[in-house]
Amino acid sequence: MPKRLWGKVIAYGGERVKENKWVLVVAGVVSGCIQMSVIIVMMVLSILLFNSTSASSFSENKLKQESLTNDYSSYRKSESNGIFEKKQSDEKESSKDIIIYNGITIDEGIKSNKNINNKAVQLIKSAKSDRERAKILYTWIGSNIKYDDDKAKKVLNSTNERDMPESGAISAFEKKSGICFDKACLYVAMSRAVGLKVRLIGGQVFDGKEYSGHAWNQVYLKEENIWINVDPTFYEAGDYFDSNLFDKHKEEDIAGEW
Repeated sequence: MPKRLWGKVIAYGGERVKENKWVLVVAGVVSGCIQMSVIIVMMVLSILLFNSTSASSFSENKLKQESLTNDYSSYRKSESNGIFEKKQSDEKESSKDIIIYNGITIDEGIKSNKNINNKAVQLIKSAKSDRERAKILYTWIGSNIKYDDDKAKKVLNSTNERDMPESGAISAFEKKSGICFDKACLYVAMSRAVGLKVRLIGGQVFDGKEYSGHAWNQVYLKEENIWINVDPTFYEAGDYFDSNLFDKHKEEDIAGEW
């Protein structure tokens, strides 16, 4: 090839190289911009997704916290509503509280009669210890005095003391039915008839779903020098005579001790 033509080819080739360089430069810039755009888009999407997830998580946690708070508040409200109502005595010579349930005083509730006293004495005549006497009375009340569901509903729904059904030991003994207060009062009456020291306890008990107001007893055993828990209302649900089942009973008041 002639030198002059060869020179033209070289010159032309050089121009082509220069052109290719500019094309590569432009392509590189464009590619870099595209990559940067992709990176920026991905970062923005990541931030948005993170914020959305965080907001959702915060919202869920807030709802859970509010739910727990509401549950705790409901529990505290239930816990604070004791089964007994205390009123200041109107008598000037006495400043003691009068404890009332279902429209009657505790003294009226535990009132006994000859039939109750005679039955209690007859039941424990062969017993040789306070524990035996206390257990016999618990078993008899638990197995002979049925729980009155209709009365329980009426007591819960009534807002007028005058509409309250008859309550206490005598009512439970004669009708062979009653609610927790009636059974606990009858246990007091029968225990006193046979010389057992006894208490009427008010508090809360877990019924499988929630805590609610309840009444049960404690009886003193002289030979062992201890007070034990006794719940004749729960007799059919298990051994509620000085057992570990009382871990769900929350004592709030000793309404009386005799």
